Amino acid sequence: MEFREIDNIEEIVELWNRNLGVAYPMELKLFKQNYYSDPQKKKIIGALDDEKLVGFVIYKQWTHKSGELEANTEIGYINSIIVDINYRNHGIGTKLMDMAEKKLIENGVKLIRLGSDTYHFFPGVPLECLTSENFFSSRNFEINESFYDLIGDISKLDLKRPLLKGNFQVGIMNHEDKEELFNFLKRSFSGRWYEEFMEFFNIGMEERDIVIVKNSDEVIGFAHIYDNKSNFIGPSIYWSSLLSENYGGLGPIGIDKAYRNRGLGMFLLYKSLEILKKRKVEKMVIDWTERDIINFYGKFNFMPWKEYKKAFKEVK
Repeated sequence: MEFREIDNIEEIVELWNRNLGVAYPMELKLFKQNYYSDPQKKKIIGALDDEKLVGFVIYKQWTHKSGELEANTEIGYINSIIVDINYRNHGIGTKLMDMAEKKLIENGVKLIRLGSDTYHFFPGVPLECLTSENFFSSRNFEINESFYDLIGDISKLDLKRPLLKGNFQVGIMNHEDKEELFNFLKRSFSGRWYEEFMEFFNIGMEERDIVIVKNSDEVIGFAHIYDNKSNFIGPSIYWSSLLSENYGGLGPIGIDKAYRNRGLGMFLLYKSLEILKKRKVEKMVIDWTERDIINFYGKFNFMPWKEYKKAFKEVK
């Protein structure tokens, strides 16, 4: 068995779908988009049996700023690790993790997270990969709280307009809203979301994908929505082939701190779903949701679909 750095994306995606495709069907376009667009320092190590790829690990280090947040090179990530079903329990996964962790530690990393990286595929350890929990626990990863992807069928929903006081406007952003949108993100979500929006507009995200809330000319809220015409593949539509043909997605969504607790978040969610329903969206997903806000989306009959466990460990 040979272990070395690899870059054959097509072969990696083939291995992924052979082993995880039933639950997480990977599109080549998505893998290329996320891997090549991510500015963080990253590598892929492959396990090869006579030149046949039978396992890989993708690891990253936080070397690029996140909006107004400076990079923290002491944080590293395991984006994903897969060993072919026919080659498991032979120490391949252990060897891949040993090599990835060693490289991260040599580069100064002191905290390793599973998933949750920029351009992530998973926010944590997928529940479908239960056996991997034991694997990571044995490597001293702490595994605790859950995150959820929620699913709903808005074609069957009778959307009831929530009450809203105040003269606020909600709708799809226009080109002239872009500068004010970035001012809002810098002011209210100055880290990852601010950085991602600057990047996403350069790799396919369009104005039709963004719903904004305005108070006069000031943007005070936003939601990122998706349908089957979206060019940028965001987390809520990663696994769109498991949904209907008219799939959709939503996330993130946020309101300026100064305007919270006025019902604006619920109204923004309602308007976003209304827009998606007019686009004939049926089944749709809201990604990376914490347990304590599931009921917020539950008012529109969204329910847990996929679960991920937060996992991390400190290293020396």
